[in-house]
Amino acid sequence: MTTASGASSAAPPLDRTRSRGGASRLLGVDVARGLAVLGMFAAHMWPRLELDERVFDGRSAILFATLAGVSLGLVSGGADPAPRGRRADVVGSIAVRAVVLVLLGLLLQAWNGYVLVILPYYGVMFLLLLGVLFAPPGLLLVLASVVTIGAPALATLVPQDAYGDSALPGAAGVATDALLVGAYPALVWLPFLLVGLVAARSDLRRTSTQVVMVAVGTVAAVVGYGVRFLPGAGGVPAFDPADHGGAPAEIVGSGGVAIAVLGLLLLVTRPTTRAGLAASTVLRPLAATGAQPLSVYAAHLLLTAPLFTAYRLEGGSYGLPLGSLVAAVVVTLLYAVLWQRFVGRGPLERLVGLVSRPWWRRADAVRD
Repeated sequence: MTTASGASSAAPPLDRTRSRGGASRLLGVDVARGLAVLGMFAAHMWPRLELDERVFDGRSAILFATLAGVSLGLVSGGADPAPRGRRADVVGSIAVRAVVLVLLGLLLQAWNGYVLVILPYYGVMFLLLLGVLFAPPGLLLVLASVVTIGAPALATLVPQDAYGDSALPGAAGVATDALLVGAYPALVWLPFLLVGLVAARSDLRRTSTQVVMVAVGTVAAVVGYGVRFLPGAGGVPAFDPADHGGAPAEIVGSGGVAIAVLGLLLLVTRPTTRAGLAASTVLRPLAATGAQPLSVYAAHLLLTAPLFTAYRLEGGSYGLPLGSLVAAVVVTLLYAVLWQRFVGRGPLERLVGLVSRPWWRRADAVRD
């Protein structure tokens, strides 16, 4: 979502791309997250006189949302979902993560008013997904289709103020902002997480899954972005794929881009070929960045707030000088590689993982 500062997206908090069997991380997923992080940097920091749409606007946030669904699918078992006896622990752990995201996001939003922080909305999205986390993929796709049409239609019924926020008073206003008309309306964005969850349940390590993702994602992108050119489509809100408009055309088009990009990166980084190993080596800095998105995103918000303030005082409009963006990308990639090499998990990823462990299960063990 672009703000007065050109704000866009946030990083998904889950960095564990492991199956229940302890399989190694999927490098393509981490690379996709890293690419989305750089897209976020560009959306926030690219210097511009007005908020005209750029290729990284909206699509980086939607790639993050799709990857959030993938992450939740992987931590809950991937193609081999957790058995019923362990599902309560998985759901409880994710629920704790969701609460942490909301609280952390509100703190970061209070610090950096130039960026629309996605983390509180992510927390709500996680909670919404919990109800269908272990549903069959076919049902998830049906639900995604229904929400793609229904949620934007519901959003048009919500009275909004001049800033696009809900004009309803009290709790109703907070709820409709979070679900339907806010910066990242959780219900409108739910299809991205649902499709990401389906991808995770389809075994992302299979070449056939990766090829299908590229093909289906490409078709969806063409349909979503091409529907505006149909006769009579002009002026129809549902056919407008503008970034963060929340229309069905944007959901289909940008969601298709996200799935196609992820499928392509999984194909390119396959460890079973020499080309895949070479690509993995070249893309390792992006993967290291994508392995700790919450830490990188939080640091980005903390560090850019005073820079945005200084730039505005100097008469700047949106974003920051281009050199600031280049420096942020270089420093982030260097930090991520060194931290992963010598420390391992990102600091916030490690902290959130510790907090969200099933402490209730440990308590049961002590009592027993």
